[in-house]
Amino acid sequence: MSMEVIGNYNVTQIGKDKYAVSLNNGNLGAYVTDKAGVEELRFKEQLKEDKVEFSHKKEAEAPKKKGSAGKALASAFLPGLGQMFDGRTKDGIKDMAAHVGLPTLATVVTYLGVANFAKAVEAGAKSGVTKTPYGFYAAMGVAALAGLGTVANWVHSVVDAYKGGKNS
Repeated sequence: MSMEVIGNYNVTQIGKDKYAVSLNNGNLGAYVTDKAGVEELRFKEQLKEDKVEFSHKKEAEAPKKKGSAGKALASAFLPGLGQMFDGRTKDGIKDMAAHVGLPTLATVVTYLGVANFAKAVEAGAKSGVTKTPYGFYAAMGVAALAGLGTVANWVHSVVDAYKGGKNS
């Protein structure tokens, strides 16, 4: 008895018009068929080899947004505005929130630091001993970092709007 391999199937003739078909890919499965069944199997396997597959992945993805100098200019005016014009509302809102939130943080921390400094000076004036206002120094450090973060966010927003949200 001779065995013929058709795709993932081993086909062996077991009688005049009887063929045993079994899987050869490690899975369990077998059946008995006639000559017409073997020809149909050959045809199906030939279609699998000849079939051209089209990927629908690109159709499912949203179209890529393009950056432009106009959107970059909008983000230079107000960080996040260029992203919103590009249709990336979440990114735009995040940039706007950072643009408002970081200076607000700097302002609040600076106020608290100045209040701490005033208390240290007042306590030193009453007791004659100068106290080091560490709270003031910490507050000024946090305010400076918030200011740097604001500038970095602004630059990021302009570059991101110009590139259209591409990473590179």
